[in-house]
Amino acid sequence: MQAFNSLTDLMNGVTSSRQEDATLPYDIRAEIDWVDFSCTANPLGTPQNVIQAITKAIAEGDLSFLPNRDGSHLAAILSRYYEISPESFLVGTSVPSMISSIAQAYRPCNVGIPAPAPSEYFLSVANVGHNPLKLMNPFSLSAIEPQTAFANGLKFEAAVLANPSFPCARLLSEPTLKRYMETCNWVVIDESNIMLTMGGESYIHLTQKYKSVLVVRNLSIELGMPGIPMGYVVGHPETIKHIRQFSSGSSISMFHEIVAKEIPHTTEYSDNTIKLLDQEIPWMQCMLSLTPGIKVFPSEANFVMCALEERAARDFGISSAEDLIVRLQKAGYTVRDLVGVPGIEGKRYFLVAIRTHEENERFISALRDIISQGSAR
Repeated sequence: MQAFNSLTDLMNGVTSSRQEDATLPYDIRAEIDWVDFSCTANPLGTPQNVIQAITKAIAEGDLSFLPNRDGSHLAAILSRYYEISPESFLVGTSVPSMISSIAQAYRPCNVGIPAPAPSEYFLSVANVGHNPLKLMNPFSLSAIEPQTAFANGLKFEAAVLANPSFPCARLLSEPTLKRYMETCNWVVIDESNIMLTMGGESYIHLTQKYKSVLVVRNLSIELGMPGIPMGYVVGHPETIKHIRQFSSGSSISMFHEIVAKEIPHTTEYSDNTIKLLDQEIPWMQCMLSLTPGIKVFPSEANFVMCALEERAARDFGISSAEDLIVRLQKAGYTVRDLVGVPGIEGKRYFLVAIRTHEENERFISALRDIISQGSAR
């Protein structure tokens, strides 16, 4: 477990991660036509009704109008879906920006962040004056219990959690969450991928009972359109009212209103997503674990964290995750290098997202070909 002494230390600690995670330029990706196993968005891609709505809006000139900055249209749709007050929603864009909007509404304090975790969590709270603390669980990849962190000398008054976590793909247990709620003034839960898990349950219902709990959701990930940042925060109406004072809404685009109209018509798409992931998450874990030289960490979401075993360099000539990633790119596939992710040590770790079964089969075949070629050298 670790505290960053300054924003400079924090920036130095996560810069390499941000560089490694940066996607390649659009023109390069379009020209080479890689199959992207690094993106954790919905493997079914964007629903056709959403694509058609966006296309129609562009053709009819809707994007020339200014959007409603309070996001009331999307909030009204979400209100009917969750059967809670529209005042419980704050519309936003990317997860880091929404976490920053929440954090800047509170007095600067120590913010505990169970790691491994995205570097953006640390930057989001640090950039608005808080001091992020990296909380490492010495026993497992699950979120550390707050009492264990306190016993090791780390004190914090707020927390940023994830359900499921990234890159470990572990669901957050309700008992652990409630212990954070008991010890923190405010708790943010990133549920970007909760709809893309095996049986994961959202904690949105807790926001209406506890003013200290805020849930961040990511429509860009759920609807398979990571190129259009779009999300929302769910909280108690009084808490959202307080946070709204510090949020200008200037980042909200007309896409929020266009997509909002289509959300009620994505039920079949959601059902198909669940059906696909219930089959493909265990299948991909099994196939990866049967691949020589690859260690797989248990996953409950649509991505799997992997590591090269020590024998990979000796037996297969693969020296690091970066080495493997380069070879996969030559075969037409991209995966995510986890070098520099807070809480990940070493150069052996990488992440594989879940896609359709046909794509997953081709990826596993390519990966095994690379390993077998390495062993033949």
